Amino acid sequence: MRRQWLGVVLLGMCSVVAGQQPPPGLPMPRIIQVFPAGVSLLPPPQFHVLGMDMTLPTLVKVTGSDLDEPYGLLFSHPGLKAEYIESGTTDVKVKGKARQNATTHTFRVTAADVPIGIYDVWLSGQWGLSNPRAFVVGRLPEVEEREPNNDVPEAQRVPLEVTVNGVLAAGTDVDYYVFTARKGQRVILACLASSIDSRAVPLVEVFESTGRRLAANRNYRYNDVVTDIIAPADGDFFVRVTQFTYIGGGTDHFYRLTITTGPWLDAVVPPVIEAGKPTSVVLYGRNLPNGQPADGYTLEGRPLEKLMVTVQPPSDPAAKQQWNFTGYTPPAMGLMDGFGYLFQGPNGQAFPVPIFLTDVTVVSRDTNLGKTPDKPQPVAVPGEVGGFIAHKGEAVWHRFEGKKGQQLVIELFAERIGSPGDFYFSVRDGKDPNRDLSGEQDDINDSLHPSNFFTRSLDPPPFRFTVPEDGAYYVVVGCRQADILYGPRLLYRLRVAPPQPDFRAVALPYSRRYQSGSAAWQGGQQAYDVFVDRRHGYDGTITITAEGLPVGVTALPLTIGPQARWGVLVLKVAPDAPPFTGFIRLKATGTPIQPGGPPLVRDVRSATITWGFTQEVNAPVIARLNNGLPLAVRPFKAPFHLKVDLTKVKVNDKLEAAQGTIRVVPKDKFVVPWQVEWLSGDKQNIALTVEPTTPGNNQEPIIVQFGAQPTKDKPEAIANCEVKAGVPPGTYTLVVKASAQVPFTHPITKKGGNVPVSFHAEPVLVTVLPSAVAKLSVVGPPNNQLALGTTGEILVRVERLHQYQGPFQLTVDFPPNTKGLSAQTEAIAAGQNEAKVRLIAAAEAKEGPVNGIVLVATAPYDPKYAVRHEYKFNVTLVKPKK
Repeated sequence: MRRQWLGVVLLGMCSVVAGQQPPPGLPMPRIIQVFPAGVSLLPPPQFHVLGMDMTLPTLVKVTGSDLDEPYGLLFSHPGLKAEYIESGTTDVKVKGKARQNATTHTFRVTAADVPIGIYDVWLSGQWGLSNPRAFVVGRLPEVEEREPNNDVPEAQRVPLEVTVNGVLAAGTDVDYYVFTARKGQRVILACLASSIDSRAVPLVEVFESTGRRLAANRNYRYNDVVTDIIAPADGDFFVRVTQFTYIGGGTDHFYRLTITTGPWLDAVVPPVIEAGKPTSVVLYGRNLPNGQPADGYTLEGRPLEKLMVTVQPPSDPAAKQQWNFTGYTPPAMGLMDGFGYLFQGPNGQAFPVPIFLTDVTVVSRDTNLGKTPDKPQPVAVPGEVGGFIAHKGEAVWHRFEGKKGQQLVIELFAERIGSPGDFYFSVRDGKDPNRDLSGEQDDINDSLHPSNFFTRSLDPPPFRFTVPEDGAYYVVVGCRQADILYGPRLLYRLRVAPPQPDFRAVALPYSRRYQSGSAAWQGGQQAYDVFVDRRHGYDGTITITAEGLPVGVTALPLTIGPQARWGVLVLKVAPDAPPFTGFIRLKATGTPIQPGGPPLVRDVRSATITWGFTQEVNAPVIARLNNGLPLAVRPFKAPFHLKVDLTKVKVNDKLEAAQGTIRVVPKDKFVVPWQVEWLSGDKQNIALTVEPTTPGNNQEPIIVQFGAQPTKDKPEAIANCEVKAGVPPGTYTLVVKASAQVPFTHPITKKGGNVPVSFHAEPVLVTVLPSAVAKLSVVGPPNNQLALGTTGEILVRVERLHQYQGPFQLTVDFPPNTKGLSAQTEAIAAGQNEAKVRLIAAAEAKEGPVNGIVLVATAPYDPKYAVRHEYKFNVTLVKPKK
């Protein structure tokens, strides 16, 4: 079902929380607003005054908290540069409430050789790096809103081909602009809000000078606005910008309004193309040079045009698993693979749009097909079809051929590729279209993380389909809004292909539901949350490693075991680490899908919380992908850190000094000792907790409970751990967080008191060894009888588990006091699945049953651990036939 209310609810909750002070703790730079939130690629405007030529630079103001002693701005693109100008204090109003102690810094910003798009900017200051804010590079001149412009007589006059930067200072704020256009000119009005990290929900209306409304729009995509007019006559046209429903307003309700006759892209069909393969696509949009009418399709009453072009996707093989798009990317879309497409026309360059990548053949939906099952849209296997709901109320019939027993995964992408519809599908019998084989597939209820990176989607989850018999099958795709929405904006992509186990990983600076950057102190640490999206049953161990670390900063790998969903990567900062400001890179390496195959190596994507909560709230934060993972080291001394002593680990009450990793099997219990080491003289009591790795405690592979917590007098603690039964083998990570109230006096404000401080210990690796690497079966002699004085053969088979490909040593254990019965064994060679064991019955052996014979298959899993498998069987010794 469509959850249209969710964004409004979250927006309101975030606005309420934003009126509060930042969360308590050590100083952490946080940006509320960057204004203007962009810069033009055009040379700065020049003017002549007092006999001198002057250049009007782009001055950008950065407002937030804990922005003391600014060092500069850090951009995600090297072509963006900033020069510090001045600082000041301000009263920031968020939702009408004044927040004191906000600081504003002014910088002169320039852009050179930067493609248009949305990038990121961080403020670097005394306390570290702030959270990022979106920063746009545009192609048009930029102006700022001038108050008063609250009514038609006060409307701010602006030219065509301009970007206006404004703020809805209060819920009732109304901003008017006026521009002049010639009859027949098609003027695009695009107002960015969500895309630039604004809380605004703008409504944009366009009026003739007579007061007749020509166009209006809100929520074109997320909270951004796009509409257009075709000027009915020469003259002035008024633009009215307001906060929808007049709720909310303040410093965090900024916007960028672009008024242009340049091109605008609304859709690319198909929205997905094969990686590395030049592909013809159809662009749907407005003001497309040489564009043709788009078969009567409109968008909220505005006619669309279409234009066929050839797109060259990235040729780098690694691009197939990457996301290279300089635009707003919400969490659900952030798990896709693709790139940004820039359309260049003689009338300008369109804002970039995403095109998605796949590894299978793609066809574009033929809008004349798919209306009925007798004229379906064909889909290759493996393959994809990309298209849109072309007719009011239609459900699209797709047809594919399958082979009996074939394992397929059917996936439908819509919201995750920016489509505004709630899509669903069902699989039907090719012989009887009314026979539903899957039931209606609707809504992904799972999320990569329940709060910090919320990826729950209105798209259906992947559906596993086992083909029951050779023949044709249908996939019927529908949309809940098809009765009122249809056309190129209602995009979808349908994939039918065998399972392809894989994963993607996303990381962001550790922050429990509040926007943050990096503020690592000497002797302390910097932590990052890492989330793993497992696909098509991939259950390998994933190892996260850090690259590009500065001098004095180290990181043990983070391992995310088969049953884990996320983890915390901890960077350890040496007590004498020099100051640093920059980016690091994270790499994720997963175990092979098939034994002996290559590991899966993926770049870890970076993300940020744009608006969060200063307190525990049962709701997801607003987050997105960004363009860099920051690290800042500052010359302040951490008050304490937490250490583990692996030489004193006990497994099942036995001392097992660990070297690098604790080795256990399911159901094992082990004890890990921890110790707090204070680096300052103000010792306090400490609370230890373990970071979760799954959505719920009942899903955690390892249960951890702390006994007595460390105190200022006794800094030691014990973690009692138990491996759950049935935990898949692999390496898991325990990351323990230590929290305390620590005295701190701010050196600038001189305010002091106890503040909450948390630090993570370096991760503890726990290797869960398998209790079995095979299922054992034995086929004995006929009727399980063996004649005295003869030899019989036993066939031993193994069904290998957990990708174990090594040998099995076979032995036979006979019951006590067994006489006259022996065995000759051989090993099951590596990669093989069976071997024979010879049972030898002496002629003088006693007739009768021999019960409880045990065949033992021992697998050397690694140099330190062998897995023993047993299979019991019986044999009856009989007289030989004469």
